[in-house]
Amino acid sequence: VDKPHPYGGENWNEERVRQELKNNGINPFSNVYDISISADFNSGKTNSISLSGDGKSESFSGDEFKNWFNLRAPGNIQIVGPLFNVEKR
Repeated sequence: VDKPHPYGGENWNEERVRQELKNNGINPFSNVYDISISADFNSGKTNSISLSGDGKSESFSGDEFKNWFNLRAPGNIQIVGPLFNVEKR
């Protein structure tokens, strides 16, 4: 379970997140095989993130991905600025 939510309320584990997504008609990724970004280095902003896996692909705006990541990030890991990179490990 994650650290306490800064605004109070429930903390959801991975399975709870998956179930809530499914309840809302969203098929979550189980495996991500490729991830890429589109960035504008002149303005200093990540424009979009593209994910591929489980036989599908999805793209999100950089702002949307950042908000989702920060909501679920463990500990004190956060994306702070508008320009960020994503790396596979």
